[in-house]
Amino acid sequence: MPYRLPSGLLLLTRPRAAVAVLAAAMVATVAALTARTGGQRGVAMVSNLGELFFAGAAAVSIALLARRTTGRERASWSALAAGCAAWAAGQGAWSWYELRLGRELPFPSLGDVGFLLFPVGACVALWLLPARASQAERGRRLLDSLTVTAALSLVWWSTALGAVARAGAADPLALTVSLAYPASDLVVLALTVIVMSRSCDQRRTLSLFGLGIGAIALADSVFAYQTALGTYGGTLADVGWVVGFGLLALAPFAHTTQTAGEPAARVTDRAPSPLPYLPLLAAGAVVTLQLGRGHRPSTVELALAGLTAAFVLVRQHVVMRENGRLLAALSHSEAQLRHQAFHDGLTGLANRALFHDRVVHALDLHRRDRRSLAVLFCDLDDFKLVNDTLGHQAGDELLVRVAERLRGSLRAGDTLARLGGDEFAVLLEDGGDPLVVAEHVIGVLGTPFRVGGTPVQTGVSVGLAAVDRSAETPTADELLAHADTAMYAAKRTGKGRFCVFVPGMELEEVTDEGIRRRLAAAIAERRVTLAFQPITDLATGALAGFEALARWREGQSDVPPDVFVAAAERTGLIDELTQLVLDDACAQLSAWDRAGARRDFTVAVNVPPSRIVDKGFPEQVRAALDRHGVAPERLVLEITESGLLTDLESARRVTARLNELGVELSLDDFGTGYSSLTHLSQIPLRSLKIDRAFVEHLGDDETQVRFAQALVRFGTHLGLEVIAEGVEGAEQLEALRDLGCPRGQGYLLGRPAPADAWGAQVLPRAAPVVPSQRSPRTAARRA
Repeated sequence: MPYRLPSGLLLLTRPRAAVAVLAAAMVATVAALTARTGGQRGVAMVSNLGELFFAGAAAVSIALLARRTTGRERASWSALAAGCAAWAAGQGAWSWYELRLGRELPFPSLGDVGFLLFPVGACVALWLLPARASQAERGRRLLDSLTVTAALSLVWWSTALGAVARAGAADPLALTVSLAYPASDLVVLALTVIVMSRSCDQRRTLSLFGLGIGAIALADSVFAYQTALGTYGGTLADVGWVVGFGLLALAPFAHTTQTAGEPAARVTDRAPSPLPYLPLLAAGAVVTLQLGRGHRPSTVELALAGLTAAFVLVRQHVVMRENGRLLAALSHSEAQLRHQAFHDGLTGLANRALFHDRVVHALDLHRRDRRSLAVLFCDLDDFKLVNDTLGHQAGDELLVRVAERLRGSLRAGDTLARLGGDEFAVLLEDGGDPLVVAEHVIGVLGTPFRVGGTPVQTGVSVGLAAVDRSAETPTADELLAHADTAMYAAKRTGKGRFCVFVPGMELEEVTDEGIRRRLAAAIAERRVTLAFQPITDLATGALAGFEALARWREGQSDVPPDVFVAAAERTGLIDELTQLVLDDACAQLSAWDRAGARRDFTVAVNVPPSRIVDKGFPEQVRAALDRHGVAPERLVLEITESGLLTDLESARRVTARLNELGVELSLDDFGTGYSSLTHLSQIPLRSLKIDRAFVEHLGDDETQVRFAQALVRFGTHLGLEVIAEGVEGAEQLEALRDLGCPRGQGYLLGRPAPADAWGAQVLPRAAPVVPSQRSPRTAARRA
């Protein structure tokens, strides 16, 4: 039979009822004690049983809290529960003697052992209470602890401890026990102040705990003080014990349990607590009051006051020294940030921002003083080959070596910058022939480098744009664009050369470069968006999936996809564009899922050849799926035969890994490649798309019908899902249905549109994307 708590203890597991009962009982008990209800006998009954009840309630309440926590926190609360239970045992012995036997408990006795075990348990609990801190913070806490202990010792000695010591006792053991009460309370109270000042979580629990400890410590001190002077009356001390243990019993109900995996709160120095300074104020107030009453400080009081002052001075010295270090570190960090903002992190050269600023300044001087200047735009030749063959680390090392050579070949007044990638620029001011410098740069970089023990030969193409004294002052962007144009002209003429910009110079590569820069900015700023074109089940007209297509609107007009996608492939941005489409497609799938949409459709993303042979691509796909919580089978990656031809062995390994992830692979533009059968046997495909060239004339060309039929049957016999692209007319749709083609895609079935346009189709019980009715002619043919 499972263990069940007694009905009285079950109340403590119901937070609101337990808090109400405990609060009401505490108020009633305090009222009865202060009103002295029932005379001396009644007060003794209320005080003894009330203190026993609240100490026991605190022990049970805190023990239940310990069961809900783990690690050091569980050990901490368990120690406090044990301390409360020990105090309750001592109070039980006291109550037995006073209420049952009608006489006082002997002093000292085993009851005092129970009472004194409470501060031991409280100290252990405070010591074990988890908190994180740096080494510097632990040092400050130690000083705060010493300061608080010294200040509270001064207060305690001036009140309870001093009175007890001066009163003395015939029995040394009795004197020791008498001093142990206020002394242990002093330690507990000091630790409580330090813990409450450092902790930033469980504030309400610790506040109730601190108030309870304070009330108990005050009650113990009043008891010891009045007992030493022979004036003990009971009421004030009894109220303190009742309130103290009542607050301890309530504290666990303010505790919030930390969930699994949630990081523990971290203590920071941003909001110092004033709690450690309150004992200093208390000590100052007590000393002032004692001096006002004509009390002459004792040697112990003077020593404690001196210790307190010394700890405060040391603490302030530590704070000033740390502040000095922080200011120095802040100044160093600001200098580093300024340097990083205007310098390249790899080579240490000026970056694009600083170079642009220097060019603007040089042009201002030209406008004012007619000083000549020139800009050299330098681009390393075949740098990508170094990265591809030796790795990116070797490529970075080569860039550093290039920077060193260029720096050593220029004058001190010239500005050398790395603009990004393998692009460098030089600003020439204060004379000097730019043509000579350009030739020198080409010659300096013509000598082979040694990278990782391997000789590496690289050249440089240099574009030069000069502004002589009589020329009209251009803008900085115009001057840099001219140098860029001249550099592309140099590359076009054979690399390893320089070219001077002349008005009217224009190149196809320059046009590509302009698109590249604008497209790179659009990708970085997420201005390339997605349109979704539906893929339809031709038999039923139901939605089977979407293809995610990139769309780019520049200004007030749309840039055609065949323009910017081709430019991305030529200029090396296709990987970034693919990653954006992949990530946004997964994000949209996740958004549809959260909105309660159907989960029986897929989203396809086109994968360029460079990605399908990249061994790091599967991990990027997995990361995108995990980031958005998308099931792998919801994603289709469309690859082309041209991608497989790049490196069939690498493509085989990459597609195998993608298949292990659970994503579907589809062969796009099927029928237009060179070796489809070879590829189909080695790549784990799930579907294939018949190129639009085989669909375009299905309605009026029987040869096209036979080709399309052969392709559909071929894919079907291999167990692949066949999708026909370019379905733009009703006759094409009917022909594909007659051929048994399972799925189709095209303008007739749905044009590409933003995700919002397809909300109704992806919701449960949505209408089909395309009606499945067949014309009479189609029905007759199928019959």
